[in-house]
Amino acid sequence: MGNSFSSPNDQNYLAFSALIISLVALFTTVLQVLQQYYSSAEGYRRCADSVMGLWAKGTHRKLRFQEFRIEVVFETPVMFTAGPDNKRGPIQGREIHYIDGTEDSYKNTRVRGPQDQEKIEAEATARVHTADDERASWVTLLSTLQLKESKSRQWDRESRKRSPPPRGEKPFTPIREPDYSLAVGLQSKTRSWDFIPSSITKPYATSAICHLVEMMAMLGLYWKVFDQSTWNLRAEGNGFILTSTTVHGLGVMVVFAITGKSVFEDRRVIPCMAIKELPFGTVPNIFEDDLYLNKDEDTQSLELVFGTAEETTNTLESLGCQADVLKKYNQDHKHIFSVAFEIIGMLAKVFRIRGSNFRMLPNPTSDLWLKKIGAKASWKITTLMEVFQARLQELIKNEGINPQDKSNRIAAIAMQWNRIAEHNCTDEANLSLEARESIHDAIDETTSYLLSIPQVEVLSVLVAHISRVVEVLENPMSPLNTIVLANKEDALLSYYFYEIRPHVIGNLDNNKRPLSKAEKEQRNTIWIILIFRMLCWLLLHDFDKSDVKIVPSDLKGSRMPIYIG
Repeated sequence: MGNSFSSPNDQNYLAFSALIISLVALFTTVLQVLQQYYSSAEGYRRCADSVMGLWAKGTHRKLRFQEFRIEVVFETPVMFTAGPDNKRGPIQGREIHYIDGTEDSYKNTRVRGPQDQEKIEAEATARVHTADDERASWVTLLSTLQLKESKSRQWDRESRKRSPPPRGEKPFTPIREPDYSLAVGLQSKTRSWDFIPSSITKPYATSAICHLVEMMAMLGLYWKVFDQSTWNLRAEGNGFILTSTTVHGLGVMVVFAITGKSVFEDRRVIPCMAIKELPFGTVPNIFEDDLYLNKDEDTQSLELVFGTAEETTNTLESLGCQADVLKKYNQDHKHIFSVAFEIIGMLAKVFRIRGSNFRMLPNPTSDLWLKKIGAKASWKITTLMEVFQARLQELIKNEGINPQDKSNRIAAIAMQWNRIAEHNCTDEANLSLEARESIHDAIDETTSYLLSIPQVEVLSVLVAHISRVVEVLENPMSPLNTIVLANKEDALLSYYFYEIRPHVIGNLDNNKRPLSKAEKEQRNTIWIILIFRMLCWLLLHDFDKSDVKIVPSDLKGSRMPIYIG
């Protein structure tokens, strides 16, 4: 007769099986809970190395026990422009790192090293027609800024090394290293993915609209669209493009991309503090000096703004131009280049950095700089200077001026250029550093002279020059409007010397009283110095022919936040 009860061994087997099944169920439940718990770490995968580069090392998950979830915390840069010695950034207590192309800068700004970056740059150029949708564009922007600094500074160092002087000549005095006064700085900012709008799929960096404009100028981009009403922005140039979109709940977001090959050598913008003003139409001028302004009660502070037609009109009016001159200026103010560039060359500060060969600047005017660089350029500043010096020698001879009289300003200018010309100034795009330094010295001397005489005398000559030029340009058949393709420089400067100069000197002062001989000589000297300073200034500075100012002037210094996707 069989036993109706199972043996103790069978019961143990059943209990063991039930335990195993319970443990599996418990383990599965735990896994489901953990999976749900870790899935609350929203955005963690979007902060990976493939998206943020080396900045991904600052990403971590933070437990929120009270909310039973995980918070994703990451770091992105806040970018701005400032002097490299500036210690104050937008985030208190965070260290500032400046981009200068050195290995330490690469490390501190979490950008891959120069060799890795060149490889990435080559790959990006090779696949220019494909989109890299994975990497955040601000990572590309940081890499490009570092590459720009590295390559341009290397070029500047190499260009400082000139061949030994010809046999029999003394070696040149060593020139000090350049002091670059503007750089892109950044601070790291800790963010939580909890506060990222749902439409954002990648971490973003932040900046301000003024700093964005300045950074684009430093990279050689020119604005094609800048619509404040819709915040439709687009900048292009030097193998890059920047576009914008408006993100609901956030603001204006821009995307930076590589579209072709870039050049960061002789076409690099001068890293000077004027970059904070020039893209917005403002040109720092020689009269912006507190000591000078306080020296004479009749001296006035001037602001040269050339962004829009209205701003240019206000500038000319502040210089002393009459209503009829303003009307004629608005009708036509261009011969082989705009009269606005004449005013800039005559009154602007020198933005070129001592010891450096960089010469490019953002165009502060709405007029195109219709000039190409190269051996086959249609006109050259160096040729303009040659014609100017030839006409000056004629003047010295006709007026019986001793050409060796250093006390005579006109003779001194001629002698000074003869010394500068010894450095071979035929190719303005490839002037030696010694030539640039000598021209810089010449501008400083003309500036000192202009600031040593009453401001009203300088502005009187300047206004008389502008008035006569625009009066001639009003006639479509005038010599300035019919300059032929060949010998443009001779036609312009000869007309200036033979026709414009006598009108500027004039016979009557502002009160309609006859000018004395000394007053006429003074006006003649001021005009010659202004023209000489303009030509020297344009030899040290250049603008891209595709660049015009369209950024609104009121955005200068604006801290409106911009997000870089």
